[in-house]
Amino acid sequence: MPKFYLEGFTRGGLLSVFDRDDGAVRSQTPRDTNVVGHLYTFQDNEDRRRYDFEALFCHFENKAAPIVKKLSERERIDIDEREYLTAFIALAAVRTPAAIAEAKNVHAGIVKARATLLLSDADSVLKILREMEGPAADEAVLRKHSIDVARMVRDESYDVGVDSTFALGKSMRLFDVIANALFTRDWMTLYSPSEEHSFLTSDSPVILTPRGSGSRHLPLGYGSPHGQVLFPLTHGSALVISGDQGRSGRTDITLEALRRFNLTVAAECHRYIVGRDAALVHSIADELKLAGTTWKPKYKVEVGRRREPDGTGFSTGAWITRVGE
Repeated sequence: MPKFYLEGFTRGGLLSVFDRDDGAVRSQTPRDTNVVGHLYTFQDNEDRRRYDFEALFCHFENKAAPIVKKLSERERIDIDEREYLTAFIALAAVRTPAAIAEAKNVHAGIVKARATLLLSDADSVLKILREMEGPAADEAVLRKHSIDVARMVRDESYDVGVDSTFALGKSMRLFDVIANALFTRDWMTLYSPSEEHSFLTSDSPVILTPRGSGSRHLPLGYGSPHGQVLFPLTHGSALVISGDQGRSGRTDITLEALRRFNLTVAAECHRYIVGRDAALVHSIADELKLAGTTWKPKYKVEVGRRREPDGTGFSTGAWITRVGE
């Protein structure tokens, strides 16, 4: 996340940062936090290093910084400011290490799903190998290879590598979809009860979550009526985005609700939890037992049979679902 955003969670210019890899909480500056070298740079066809993504992010960060400040100070924002902040939040949803890792996981799952649909039957593999090798190929060798390939695909005893730049590009394609969904929803700005109590954020600060326990197994997306989006703004303020009327409101949050909010944010971190209060960061991480754990993908690709939408029959295919749905 950008330096201006992290500065909103500092005390005396420093952040308290929990690292789930080793369970330590460190005191550090925003400049030294969440730094991943060349995460957004890429090389073009002439091997030149390009900074197009970074320029895009910088544009919206500069627009969002004063808007976040206004909301944190209980001021209202106009429609144009809402649009710029929507873009900033949508980018925050697709540019993080977790979003890139999720894109890698989904694309690898799609590749494996295609392999399962096309190559899990030895006869199908044999047909493809015959076309590739031509009539002069040794039939016995082709049959052996086809059996080996089909077994490997069925057992998923192989890995699919996905380039990080490619995955970032895939993730960025969701930017418009997410921004359009968030802009038209209801925004409620929450404020902490006092300076002694604060919101946390993380290296994956845009949280898509069901609005209630009864919605946990329903399909969930950024525009889902039964879903909501949480986004910490500063140590003293946060957004809850839900509904579908495009309304805006603000309210003070209770201590109990603040802790639930922080627990939800921390549970979704990729590696780091960030806050101004080391004791709070420790407490939340300990309650969730995050030390020594690793981030897990939220989406999976499944292969199987599904009923057709018109109810006339079933078809075999692949689809993406959230884990737990």
